[in-house]
Amino acid sequence: IAAALSAAATLRVPDALADGPLSLAALAEKVECDAPALERLLRVLQGEQLVAQDADQTYRLMPDGHLLRRGELGELAEYVGTPFGWDPWSRLPDAVRTGKAAFAEQHGAELFEYLDQPGRAAEAELYHAAIGSFSRAESRALAEAFDFSPFQRVADIGGGRGALLVDVLKRWPNLKGVLLERPAAIDQAKALFQSEGLSSRCDTVEGDFFETLPKDADICVLKHIIHSWNDEVSTRLLSRCRDLVGNKGRVLVIEGVLLPGGRPNLTSLLDLEMLVLCGPGHERTKPEMRRLLHAAGLRLESSAPLAESARLFVTSPR
Repeated sequence: IAAALSAAATLRVPDALADGPLSLAALAEKVECDAPALERLLRVLQGEQLVAQDADQTYRLMPDGHLLRRGELGELAEYVGTPFGWDPWSRLPDAVRTGKAAFAEQHGAELFEYLDQPGRAAEAELYHAAIGSFSRAESRALAEAFDFSPFQRVADIGGGRGALLVDVLKRWPNLKGVLLERPAAIDQAKALFQSEGLSSRCDTVEGDFFETLPKDADICVLKHIIHSWNDEVSTRLLSRCRDLVGNKGRVLVIEGVLLPGGRPNLTSLLDLEMLVLCGPGHERTKPEMRRLLHAAGLRLESSAPLAESARLFVTSPR
């Protein structure tokens, strides 16, 4: 089913149906597919209630099908089915045996090293677009949930293509922002800031956040960053962010939280994906998160649900 949904998003089937119903022939022509093969895919999409076939034999998009469009979760669905994202899952048994990232075993390089390689621009673009679609709701929720009015400059550490800063800066005109990212995402971020009219309020710093951090920020955001690392490395990063914001600043950490008792939740699946992608990286329980923050010299001021399964941890230097 995951492969079928990814194929539908990759072929832009939901986008083609967004303007209204189409016959099989018209849809096949629009998405440039073999009609009989497309019909076989559509049967699966019907079974998942993503498309429906009407009495006149036309296909129309169902409400959940809109989530597979571009600008919704279509980019994430496409990424899931690409060879560089899909193939490492075939090595999940090895990752469970060894605790090492299946991605590195499959591709011969860790995730971000792989994306920075020459000739990987298309894959890097797809990866960052997928992460952006997944976390878009969280960025918008953060802009509304946290009071940024006492602060002047917010640093988004490893913030992808800058979508979070756009949402926050548009909501809080008192703020300026700075994005720290690897080379693969910086150019797209600059283009986004320019298109949103925020170039004068938002800087970019290219680099590795274990070696370089922005300067003069009084609030720091780490959104789905520390789940990529073990406790030792995460503590080091959090400590550096604590030093960056100073005594009166805040470090905002956005992560999923594992629920006790094996209850099904999205974070458990994301935890398994971190094993595939990053090896020692993992999601954490609330007590584990509190211990991690304490070890980094941070005081937990509040913790609250943000969006989907993510929580916002507001911390300040102890």
